[in-house]
Amino acid sequence: MSEQSEAPRDRPHNSYPYDTGLVRELLKRKRKVRGIKSCFPCRHRKVKCDGESPCESCVRRGHEELCRFPGEGGDLPVEIESAPAKRIAKGHTSNEDLINRLTAIESQISSLKADLLKSTVSSPSAQAATEPEETSRTRRSGSHYVEDATGATIYLGSHSDSPLVLGCRRQASLPLSSASPDMMLHNVMMDQVVPRAYPFTSLWGPDVDIAEVCKTLPGDEDVIRYWQIYQSTTHPFYPALVTIDQFNMSLFDFLDRRAEGQNDAHPSWLALLFAVLACGVQFSDDAVQERDLRSKVFVCSSFQCLRMSNFFNQADLDEVQTMALIGNYSRNNLDTNSSWILMGTTMRLAQSIGLHEAEDPVQKQLWWTLIWQDTSLSFSYDRPTNSTPKVTIPCIASNNEGCSFAESVFTICQIILDRRDNPNTTTTQVYKEKMESVLINASPFLQDKKYCTSLQNHLERLALGINLGYAICKIGLPSEMSETVDESIIQHAKNALQCFIDLHRYSARVCRSWAFVHNTVSCAIALMNLNISTATDLVNRLIGVLEKEQKESEWCDGDMNKRHFGPYSRALNALRCVHDRNQ
Repeated sequence: MSEQSEAPRDRPHNSYPYDTGLVRELLKRKRKVRGIKSCFPCRHRKVKCDGESPCESCVRRGHEELCRFPGEGGDLPVEIESAPAKRIAKGHTSNEDLINRLTAIESQISSLKADLLKSTVSSPSAQAATEPEETSRTRRSGSHYVEDATGATIYLGSHSDSPLVLGCRRQASLPLSSASPDMMLHNVMMDQVVPRAYPFTSLWGPDVDIAEVCKTLPGDEDVIRYWQIYQSTTHPFYPALVTIDQFNMSLFDFLDRRAEGQNDAHPSWLALLFAVLACGVQFSDDAVQERDLRSKVFVCSSFQCLRMSNFFNQADLDEVQTMALIGNYSRNNLDTNSSWILMGTTMRLAQSIGLHEAEDPVQKQLWWTLIWQDTSLSFSYDRPTNSTPKVTIPCIASNNEGCSFAESVFTICQIILDRRDNPNTTTTQVYKEKMESVLINASPFLQDKKYCTSLQNHLERLALGINLGYAICKIGLPSEMSETVDESIIQHAKNALQCFIDLHRYSARVCRSWAFVHNTVSCAIALMNLNISTATDLVNRLIGVLEKEQKESEWCDGDMNKRHFGPYSRALNALRCVHDRNQ
């Protein structure tokens, strides 16, 4: 009977997101070194110990010098961490409770991961599995890699960006039959226990109502502050909130009604509000740990509102915009593979309401904003896109002096998609010239700083330089030094580095965007692999900027594990690895 009652807990279709048998084995090992209250002689002899130093038993046996106790701690953190979960289970979901629960989840994951790494650090197969992959883009076919941020096994195409800059490493190549049990446990657990995508995590029970979710909203002052940050720092460089003017009016109406005790907002609009706040928090000046946890709570709340609005069956513009913003949040949080997957779902959702053939200018803009992110991620991973750009690029600029920043990026995406659809009919030189024409057709302030009349003009000019330099570099640069290297392409790659350094001088917050960091570092790695000596100074300056930002974006959790917020740590590790290898 006991065996029958024990078996269901290990079935593959259990509700836990990992193999409970493997986790139980790991916890059993951890339990052996925790909570020891006896000295070693008493524990070895299996006799009662009074806990004194030396204890009565050791004194009586005449070996007081052997009476030694292990260090304190072990049980208390578990009790502390489980408290928030108990409060939430009872329905008391304050904002602090939810943040504490996220903290507890992450702390437990970090502890398990650290134990796994320690247990296999001396294993040759483990070391081989974590060695950085070569950064050459000339692999004959795509390969599978392990994403460090999530532990997921993902596919990179043969012309993807460097696995290093995408935060990936090779899988262990040893067959299972030759791997040690510890190594097998390590490989499986690293895939199953590391942090997963928080947007899909529910912090509430099945009977939660919208009023309970709204308790995670901050006060009016913080709502307005995050909204202003979103408008100035996030939206200009990824304008997924195409109904921004309408949203602005609805936001202050909502705050007024909330002050009067009314709570009649639709779940789909609330989902959009939470997504906007999460993106705003990412670029705020809040303490880095608070920034990390608070943004995750907002994204969890946003996705909960989407579930409550039955968004798969009753999709609307608010929900499509919400999904696009959650995808952008995930990119900036280094969950880029999940962002790519989520973007596929978002585009299907948009197609279900006809955005891919829309005539309305606002709907056109939203569809092209989805193409923007989908094309960018697919270009980096060298994977197929979900894009079907039948809709013409919408006109956003209010004058006839050239294309706006967003229109220019839309055009870059169009060229990338044309190249995808016609891989063998047009030369690289033709696509390079098409890319260069994007700048020629852009507004004057995007072409030359002498036409910039505001800080925003400068920021958009530099942002376009990064995006354009990356696209030209990826299309045109060979993976190894040869006589056919086009000097103009090298200049575009170097210009991308200079634009990022200048962008950081003007607004360090804007540089937290994954797209800007990733595109710049990809150009830097390409230049380093080609041994372009004239780029050495730019690369060193870039490393200096990233080192400064990495230091300011790290903190230690309760187990003293070093944590990082934003894209800097991954980018810096990639640059250092390539730099050291090329020395």
